[in-house]
Amino acid sequence: MNKGIKKISESIPGSFGDGKVLIQGYIVSDAAPLVVLLHGVHGCANLSEGNKYATLARLLAEKSINVLVLETSRKIRDRERFGDDRGRWVREAFDGKTYAMDLFDVASAISFINHNIDKTQLWLWGFSLGGLHFLIIAGNKHDEILRNANMKNPLPELPDIQGLILSGSGDEIRPENEPTISEPILNSLPERHMLLEAARNTRAKNVFAFYGSMDETFSEEACRRLFDLAPTKRNFIVLKGVDHSFRSINGVPSIAPLVDMVNYIRPHLLK
Repeated sequence: MNKGIKKISESIPGSFGDGKVLIQGYIVSDAAPLVVLLHGVHGCANLSEGNKYATLARLLAEKSINVLVLETSRKIRDRERFGDDRGRWVREAFDGKTYAMDLFDVASAISFINHNIDKTQLWLWGFSLGGLHFLIIAGNKHDEILRNANMKNPLPELPDIQGLILSGSGDEIRPENEPTISEPILNSLPERHMLLEAARNTRAKNVFAFYGSMDETFSEEACRRLFDLAPTKRNFIVLKGVDHSFRSINGVPSIAPLVDMVNYIRPHLLK
Protein backbone atom coordinates (compact mmCIF):
# COMPACT_ATOMS: atom_id res chain seq x y z
CA MET A 1 0.00 0.00 0.00
CA ASN A 2 1.15 3.56 -0.74
CA LYS A 3 3.50 4.88 1.95
CA GLY A 4 1.72 8.24 1.85
CA ILE A 5 -1.45 6.71 3.29
CA LYS A 6 -2.18 7.73 6.89
CA LYS A 7 -3.41 4.97 9.19
CA ILE A 8 -6.16 5.90 11.67
CA SER A 9 -6.79 4.17 15.01
CA GLU A 10 -9.20 5.77 17.49
CA SER A 11 -11.25 4.61 20.46
CA ILE A 12 -14.30 6.59 21.56
CA PRO A 13 -16.77 5.99 24.43
CA GLY A 14 -19.33 3.27 23.75
CA SER A 15 -22.51 2.14 25.47
CA PHE A 16 -21.74 -1.40 26.62
CA GLY A 17 -19.20 -3.93 27.82
CA ASP A 18 -15.68 -2.53 27.49
CA GLY A 19 -17.22 0.89 26.78
CA LYS A 20 -15.31 1.38 23.54
CA VAL A 21 -16.16 1.93 19.90
CA LEU A 22 -13.14 1.34 17.69
CA ILE A 23 -12.50 3.42 14.56
CA GLN A 24 -9.71 2.27 12.25
CA GLY A 25 -8.81 2.93 8.66
CA TYR A 26 -6.81 4.73 6.02
CA ILE A 27 -6.74 8.35 4.90
CA VAL A 28 -5.41 8.51 1.35
CA SER A 29 -6.04 12.18 0.60
CA ASP A 30 -7.90 15.09 2.13
CA ALA A 31 -9.49 15.60 -1.27
CA ALA A 32 -10.90 12.06 -1.51
CA PRO A 33 -14.37 10.93 -0.37
CA LEU A 34 -14.66 9.07 2.94
CA VAL A 35 -16.40 5.70 3.21
CA VAL A 36 -17.40 4.47 6.68
CA LEU A 37 -17.84 0.68 6.92
CA LEU A 38 -20.11 -0.95 9.52
CA HIS A 39 -20.37 -4.67 10.31
CA GLY A 40 -23.51 -6.72 10.85
CA VAL A 41 -24.92 -7.95 14.15
CA HIS A 42 -22.30 -9.53 16.44
CA GLY A 43 -19.69 -8.88 13.77
CA CYS A 44 -16.01 -8.07 14.11
CA ALA A 45 -14.46 -5.33 11.99
CA ASN A 46 -10.80 -4.40 12.22
CA LEU A 47 -7.69 -4.16 10.06
CA SER A 48 -6.35 -7.60 10.96
CA GLU A 49 -5.22 -9.84 8.11
CA GLY A 50 -8.11 -11.99 6.93
CA ASN A 51 -10.87 -9.80 8.35
CA LYS A 52 -13.51 -9.03 5.71
CA TYR A 53 -13.54 -5.34 6.53
CA ALA A 54 -9.77 -5.15 6.47
CA THR A 55 -9.87 -6.54 2.93
CA LEU A 56 -12.60 -4.11 1.94
CA ALA A 57 -10.73 -1.18 3.51
CA ARG A 58 -7.56 -2.10 1.66
CA LEU A 59 -9.42 -2.39 -1.66
CA LEU A 60 -10.97 1.05 -1.18
CA ALA A 61 -7.70 2.70 -0.13
CA GLU A 62 -5.96 1.22 -3.16
CA LYS A 63 -8.66 2.89 -5.29
CA SER A 64 -7.77 6.30 -3.75
CA ILE A 65 -10.76 6.36 -1.39
CA ASN A 66 -10.51 7.24 2.31
CA VAL A 67 -12.02 4.55 4.50
CA LEU A 68 -12.83 4.00 8.17
CA VAL A 69 -14.00 0.77 9.80
CA LEU A 70 -16.23 0.82 12.89
CA GLU A 71 -16.43 -1.89 15.56
CA THR A 72 -19.10 -1.42 18.21
CA SER A 73 -18.74 -2.00 21.96
CA ARG A 74 -18.86 -5.51 23.42
CA LYS A 75 -17.63 -7.36 26.52
CA ILE A 76 -14.79 -9.15 24.74
CA ARG A 77 -13.20 -8.91 21.30
CA ASP A 78 -11.26 -12.17 20.85
CA ARG A 79 -13.75 -13.76 18.43
CA GLU A 80 -11.14 -16.21 17.10
CA ARG A 81 -10.98 -17.95 20.49
CA PHE A 82 -14.50 -19.32 19.97
CA GLY A 83 -13.88 -20.98 16.63
CA ASP A 84 -17.14 -22.22 15.11
CA ASP A 85 -19.07 -21.83 18.37
CA ARG A 86 -20.95 -18.72 17.32
CA GLY A 87 -23.60 -19.13 20.02
CA ARG A 88 -21.10 -18.93 22.88
CA TRP A 89 -19.36 -15.96 21.26
CA VAL A 90 -22.67 -14.08 21.01
CA ARG A 91 -23.58 -14.81 24.64
CA GLU A 92 -20.20 -13.92 26.12
CA ALA A 93 -19.61 -10.82 24.01
CA PHE A 94 -23.08 -9.31 23.75
CA ASP A 95 -25.43 -10.69 26.41
CA GLY A 96 -27.41 -7.74 27.74
CA LYS A 97 -26.77 -5.38 24.82
CA THR A 98 -29.82 -3.84 23.18
CA TYR A 99 -30.42 -2.49 19.69
CA ALA A 100 -30.53 1.06 21.07
CA MET A 101 -27.10 0.59 22.70
CA ASP A 102 -25.67 -0.62 19.40
CA LEU A 103 -27.27 2.31 17.56
CA PHE A 104 -25.82 4.71 20.14
CA ASP A 105 -22.33 3.36 19.38
CA VAL A 106 -22.80 4.00 15.67
CA ALA A 107 -24.25 7.47 16.13
CA SER A 108 -21.35 8.36 18.46
CA ALA A 109 -18.84 7.21 15.86
CA ILE A 110 -20.47 9.24 13.09
CA SER A 111 -20.50 12.29 15.37
CA PHE A 112 -16.79 11.84 16.13
CA ILE A 113 -15.92 11.38 12.47
CA ASN A 114 -17.96 14.40 11.44
CA HIS A 115 -16.13 16.65 13.91
CA ASN A 116 -12.62 15.21 13.69
CA ILE A 117 -11.95 13.77 10.23
CA ASP A 118 -11.53 16.05 7.21
CA LYS A 119 -13.58 14.89 4.25
CA THR A 120 -15.06 16.12 0.99
CA GLN A 121 -17.92 13.62 0.93
CA LEU A 122 -19.28 11.16 3.49
CA TRP A 123 -20.53 7.74 2.39
CA LEU A 124 -22.03 5.23 4.84
CA TRP A 125 -21.68 1.56 3.84
CA GLY A 126 -23.33 -0.97 6.12
CA PHE A 127 -23.67 -4.74 5.99
CA SER A 128 -26.88 -6.43 7.21
CA LEU A 129 -27.72 -4.82 10.59
CA GLY A 130 -24.99 -2.26 9.93
CA GLY A 131 -26.93 -1.14 6.88
CA LEU A 132 -30.09 -0.86 8.96
CA HIS A 133 -28.25 1.27 11.55
CA PHE A 134 -27.04 3.60 8.82
CA LEU A 135 -30.52 3.69 7.26
CA ILE A 136 -32.07 4.67 10.61
CA ILE A 137 -29.49 7.44 10.99
CA ALA A 138 -29.75 8.69 7.41
CA GLY A 139 -33.54 8.71 7.83
CA ASN A 140 -33.15 10.71 11.06
CA LYS A 141 -35.03 8.15 13.18
CA HIS A 142 -32.18 7.47 15.60
CA ASP A 143 -33.22 10.27 17.95
CA GLU A 144 -36.63 8.69 18.53
CA ILE A 145 -35.18 5.24 19.18
CA LEU A 146 -32.53 6.52 21.58
CA ARG A 147 -35.00 8.77 23.36
CA ASN A 148 -37.40 5.85 23.89
CA ALA A 149 -34.48 3.95 25.45
CA ASN A 150 -33.65 6.91 27.72
CA MET A 151 -30.34 7.44 25.96
CA LYS A 152 -28.92 10.80 24.93
CA ASN A 153 -28.56 11.27 21.18
CA PRO A 154 -24.85 11.88 20.40
CA LEU A 155 -25.74 12.94 16.84
CA PRO A 156 -28.45 15.63 17.17
CA GLU A 157 -27.65 17.13 13.75
CA LEU A 158 -27.00 14.93 10.74
CA PRO A 159 -23.87 15.52 8.68
CA ASP A 160 -24.17 15.89 4.94
CA ILE A 161 -24.44 12.29 3.69
CA GLN A 162 -23.42 11.96 0.06
CA GLY A 163 -24.24 8.28 -0.17
CA LEU A 164 -25.74 5.29 1.62
CA ILE A 165 -24.73 1.78 0.56
CA LEU A 166 -26.68 -1.21 1.87
CA SER A 167 -25.23 -4.71 1.55
CA GLY A 168 -27.65 -7.46 2.50
CA SER A 169 -29.99 -5.24 4.53
CA GLY A 170 -33.72 -6.03 4.56
CA ASP A 171 -36.82 -5.17 6.54
CA GLU A 172 -37.80 -8.72 7.49
CA ILE A 173 -35.72 -11.86 7.97
CA ARG A 174 -36.61 -15.19 6.43
CA PRO A 175 -39.07 -17.20 8.61
CA GLU A 176 -36.56 -20.04 9.11
CA ASN A 177 -34.20 -17.57 10.83
CA GLU A 178 -36.73 -16.27 13.37
CA PRO A 179 -35.09 -18.08 16.36
CA THR A 180 -32.10 -15.73 16.03
CA ILE A 181 -34.40 -12.84 16.99
CA SER A 182 -34.01 -13.95 20.62
CA GLU A 183 -30.27 -13.12 20.54
CA PRO A 184 -28.83 -9.95 22.12
CA ILE A 185 -29.39 -6.78 20.03
CA LEU A 186 -31.79 -8.64 17.72
CA ASN A 187 -34.23 -9.17 20.60
CA SER A 188 -34.92 -5.42 20.76
CA LEU A 189 -35.05 -4.38 17.11
CA PRO A 190 -37.21 -1.36 16.25
CA GLU A 191 -40.59 -2.04 14.73
CA ARG A 192 -40.58 -2.60 10.99
CA HIS A 193 -42.45 0.62 10.28
CA MET A 194 -39.47 2.57 11.67
CA LEU A 195 -37.21 1.07 8.98
CA LEU A 196 -39.73 1.86 6.28
CA GLU A 197 -40.11 5.45 7.47
CA ALA A 198 -36.33 5.87 7.62
CA ALA A 199 -36.00 4.58 4.06
CA ARG A 200 -38.75 6.92 2.90
CA ASN A 201 -37.14 9.92 4.62
CA THR A 202 -33.45 9.25 4.02
CA ARG A 203 -31.25 12.36 3.76
CA ALA A 204 -28.59 10.50 1.77
CA LYS A 205 -28.15 12.01 -1.69
CA ASN A 206 -27.48 8.61 -3.30
CA VAL A 207 -28.68 5.17 -2.20
CA PHE A 208 -27.22 1.93 -3.58
CA ALA A 209 -27.97 -1.63 -2.52
CA PHE A 210 -26.12 -4.91 -3.08
CA TYR A 211 -27.82 -8.27 -2.68
CA GLY A 212 -26.36 -11.78 -2.86
CA SER A 213 -28.66 -14.16 -4.72
CA MET A 214 -27.86 -16.91 -2.16
CA ASP A 215 -28.56 -14.68 0.87
CA GLU A 216 -29.77 -17.00 3.62
CA THR A 217 -30.95 -14.23 5.96
CA PHE A 218 -33.02 -11.82 3.86
CA SER A 219 -35.05 -12.38 0.72
CA GLU A 220 -34.46 -10.13 -2.27
CA GLU A 221 -37.96 -8.69 -1.75
CA ALA A 222 -37.13 -7.70 1.86
CA CYS A 223 -34.06 -5.79 0.66
CA ARG A 224 -35.79 -4.24 -2.33
CA ARG A 225 -38.60 -2.87 -0.17
CA LEU A 226 -36.20 -0.62 1.75
CA PHE A 227 -34.31 0.39 -1.37
CA ASP A 228 -37.45 1.16 -3.39
CA LEU A 229 -38.76 3.56 -0.72
CA ALA A 230 -35.64 5.75 -0.82
CA PRO A 231 -36.34 9.01 -2.69
CA THR A 232 -32.75 9.15 -3.95
CA LYS A 233 -32.28 5.52 -4.97
CA ARG A 234 -29.76 4.79 -7.69
CA ASN A 235 -29.14 1.09 -8.33
CA PHE A 236 -30.00 -2.29 -6.80
CA ILE A 237 -27.27 -4.76 -7.76
CA VAL A 238 -27.71 -8.54 -7.48
CA LEU A 239 -24.51 -10.58 -7.20
CA LYS A 240 -25.13 -14.08 -8.50
CA GLY A 241 -24.26 -17.00 -6.19
CA VAL A 242 -23.14 -14.70 -3.37
CA ASP A 243 -24.07 -15.36 0.28
CA HIS A 244 -25.43 -12.97 2.93
CA SER A 245 -22.00 -12.07 4.28
CA PHE A 246 -20.52 -11.51 0.79
CA ARG A 247 -17.74 -13.97 1.64
CA SER A 248 -18.43 -16.73 -0.89
CA ILE A 249 -19.67 -17.56 -4.37
CA ASN A 250 -21.71 -20.75 -4.76
CA GLY A 251 -20.42 -21.86 -1.37
CA VAL A 252 -16.74 -21.33 -2.18
CA PRO A 253 -14.90 -18.71 -0.05
CA SER A 254 -13.86 -15.74 -2.17
CA ILE A 255 -13.07 -12.04 -1.92
CA ALA A 256 -14.50 -11.57 -5.42
CA PRO A 257 -17.83 -10.17 -4.08
CA LEU A 258 -15.91 -7.46 -2.22
CA VAL A 259 -13.83 -6.68 -5.31
CA ASP A 260 -16.93 -6.53 -7.48
CA MET A 261 -18.73 -4.15 -5.11
CA VAL A 262 -15.74 -1.82 -4.86
CA ASN A 263 -15.27 -1.79 -8.62
CA TYR A 264 -18.95 -1.02 -9.11
CA ILE A 265 -19.19 1.77 -6.56
CA ARG A 266 -15.82 3.45 -7.20
CA PRO A 267 -16.90 5.56 -10.21
CA HIS A 268 -19.83 6.91 -8.20
CA LEU A 269 -17.60 7.72 -5.23
CA LEU A 270 -15.10 9.62 -7.36
CA LYS A 271 -17.56 11.59 -9.49
